[in-house]
Amino acid sequence: MNTTGRAAAPIYDRLIAERGDVVAVAALTAEETRREVAAVLDFGFSSTGGETDEDG
Repeated sequence: MNTTGRAAAPIYDRLIAERGDVVAVAALTAEETRREVAAVLDFGFSSTGGETDEDG
């Protein structure tokens, strides 16, 4: 029995066809928002330690 593959879900597949993949759209929107926030709220922390450029 192969449990790693996606099981048949005709109702879910039909909903996606009719309404779109809301989960995928939400994930994409969340990632875009995360990138925008990261660009706007750049506090000057390094990606490795959390020290500011001024701490050097």
